[in-house]
Order: sequence, then C-alpha cells, then structure tokens
Amino acid sequence: MEKYKYQVDRTNKFKKEFKKMQKRPEYDYEEFEFVVKTLRKGEQLPAKYHNHLLEPKSERCLGMPYKK
Repeated sequence: MEKYKYQVDRTNKFKKEFKKMQKRPEYDYEEFEFVVKTLRKGEQLPAKYHNHLLEPKSERCLGMPYKK
C-alpha cells in the first residue's frame, strides 16, 4: 500500500462536484486518479494541468500569492 502525505476529505461539495464531473463527456477516470494520487503524494503536477488554487483565499500554498 502506498504512503500518502495528504488525504482527501470528501466533503458534500466535493461529492456534488465529482458527480457533475462524471457526467461530462471529457471525463477520464484514469486521468483524474493520476491527478489525485499525485496531489496526495505532495508532488508537483505536470504543466499540462495548470496548477492553480481553486479558491483564492485558500490556506493551501502553491507558491503563489493571493491577488484580488
């Protein structure tokens, strides 16, 4: 079993967004799983994913300052 630096909190918001995402025609489970595992390991995402904060005032640090 792999050791992860972070764990995923499946909040109600996450569950709703995940359900919506699954209905999209471009949804790819393997790609989603790759991104989640990469983030859980604490690794940097490849440039193709345009690493960014989803919520601007988030406490999560990606080396980017918050700008309004």
